[in-house]
Amino acid sequence: MITVQREAWGNCIQELMPLCQKVFEIAEQQFTGLDLDFDVDLYQACENAGRFHCLVMRKNGAAIGFHWVFISPMMRHKNKLHAHTDAIFVEPAHRNHSKLLIEFSEKYISEKADFWTLANLNENNRQAMWQRRGFSPIETIMFKKL
Repeated sequence: MITVQREAWGNCIQELMPLCQKVFEIAEQQFTGLDLDFDVDLYQACENAGRFHCLVMRKNGAAIGFHWVFISPMMRHKNKLHAHTDAIFVEPAHRNHSKLLIEFSEKYISEKADFWTLANLNENNRQAMWQRRGFSPIETIMFKKL
């Protein structure tokens, strides 16, 4: 059975670490040259403040995917909230269930925010899929290592 629900980050991060490492290795690790080293206190503080949301997809109780979303006020648009995907990943062997995670995420986010943005990785380009889901490319995200 496949389930998706919000979970407390601190309660599931150890189980999610292999998935986190896989998504990190898609592009960020090579670019930054750094190891994955979460600021546990900061993630927990953001979650405690209601700004960080950890959505987990499970198959028969085992984590097979996750979606991390930050939700914050839009300072340029009073009383509007913006959701930003920090990371979204589904194990390749379970990608046939990706739609469930995306649909859950969209319903979840639509109840909490007015806008949703995410970055589309060049190395794993899913732009066409996101556009079919109603996203429009409006910017190119640039990243510079200093």
